[in-house]
Amino acid sequence: MFELATERLRVRVYTVISWAVVSLFAIVVFASLPKSMGRQWTSELPSQFEIYQRQAYGSRQLPNGAGTCGAVIYQLSEAQTQKIRRDGVAAFPSDLTGPDGLKYGRWASTPMPQDIYERYVLNAAYPVGLNCSRGTWQKEWRAAAEKAGNYYSTNGKALILLWASELQYNPIYLAAVGYFYNP
Repeated sequence: MFELATERLRVRVYTVISWAVVSLFAIVVFASLPKSMGRQWTSELPSQFEIYQRQAYGSRQLPNGAGTCGAVIYQLSEAQTQKIRRDGVAAFPSDLTGPDGLKYGRWASTPMPQDIYERYVLNAAYPVGLNCSRGTWQKEWRAAAEKAGNYYSTNGKALILLWASELQYNPIYLAAVGYFYNP
């Protein structure tokens, strides 16, 4: 009888210790996960962008340790969308600097030149920016890069594509920005 009580106590202690370890592990893991509200997930963009939410993202590790390429799509805030509706790309300063210190060039209108398109949007020979993302939304963003009425800027490693062409016709749409990057 005494052995049975000792055995039950040992099982309970083992169960309590196991639950404590698992709980601690879960707390550490969940606390370290990134959050999707505020400026989290936006560290790639210059601080002048007012992000409402991240819409989509995807990336790919390139072979032979060459780095990572991919794309992130953001929806801008309502206030910033109104500024873009009113002022176009002039709603942003011309001297954007990313958090990595790289300066973006002047804004240009789409459609973008073939060399820039092949470097950041789509290249049949090797994966770049947008087509590294493997997202179902690639087709729409390729079309935005080819369509007049949108704007882009690049810093040599990444391209920002501001999708503004639909804003005048759809008053409830929020502006969207794509960030396409290469190693």
